[in-house]
Amino acid sequence: MNVTVVGAGGLGGYYGGLLARAGHAVTFVARGAHLDALRRQGGVRVQAADGEFFGPGRAVATPADAPPADLVLFAVKSFDTRTAAEALAGTVAAQTAILSLQNGVDNEEVLAEVCGAGRILGGAAYVFATMAAPGVIAQTGGPRRVVVGEWPRGASPRVERLAAVCREAGWIVETSDDILGEKWIKYTFICAQAGITALTRLPVGVVRACPPTWAMFRQLLEEATAVGRARGVRLPDDIVERHLALAARLEPHVSSSLASDLAQGKRLEVEALHGTLVRYGQDARIPTPAAAAV
Repeated sequence: MNVTVVGAGGLGGYYGGLLARAGHAVTFVARGAHLDALRRQGGVRVQAADGEFFGPGRAVATPADAPPADLVLFAVKSFDTRTAAEALAGTVAAQTAILSLQNGVDNEEVLAEVCGAGRILGGAAYVFATMAAPGVIAQTGGPRRVVVGEWPRGASPRVERLAAVCREAGWIVETSDDILGEKWIKYTFICAQAGITALTRLPVGVVRACPPTWAMFRQLLEEATAVGRARGVRLPDDIVERHLALAARLEPHVSSSLASDLAQGKRLEVEALHGTLVRYGQDARIPTPAAAAV
């Protein structure tokens, strides 16, 4: 399978690296020092929780320099979605499927608008992975589970085929006929986990131990859940308690990519995450004060 990874950072580098290790022809789209390192190494180095591995592949600066792809792993930050989608649009072949592994719940809408709705698959990835150094991805935790499906809903043979291929490559993958709902399940958790760890600059262990921050964690979950349901998203009845239980099991040092980006002075996805929640809340006349505070 020919695979193009658009956004070869933590998520794209990890899952693309697994496909490359399994023998698929992977091209990584990157920039700057990361691009230079990928070219120099001939692929990506992954420091995974269960051992290190190398994913061989080409590295290019733009999708136009990649060969026609059967699968595009789309993993750029949300603020780069439209620009990256426009760069990708002219390069996709008739058979190309585009799988978004991004945070947030509206990136697929942009991809569908720019690249064609019939190509778009949604993915909810549960993994902690960051760029440790140029050319090096660190997968430090998380269940590594990925849920994929036709966007926004529906089942298809191509999703099942893709899941089988990715499973053989080492992905822990499930399929869903309601990927929009799955993305919202993840989104509700990220709004709380990323929001509170970035706002306080504290890891989750300290957040849990401090009643006011733990209460705000719950409030963020409740706001996101209420907004999702108001938009017609099917969410589990016990989603808030389920997410609180998950957060209670996390290692105390765990933070978030949003907090990491903040500490490093990088551009933040806070507008795509919490800004979107606030706007959706306004549309539905649901107050979101905790999200607005973030």
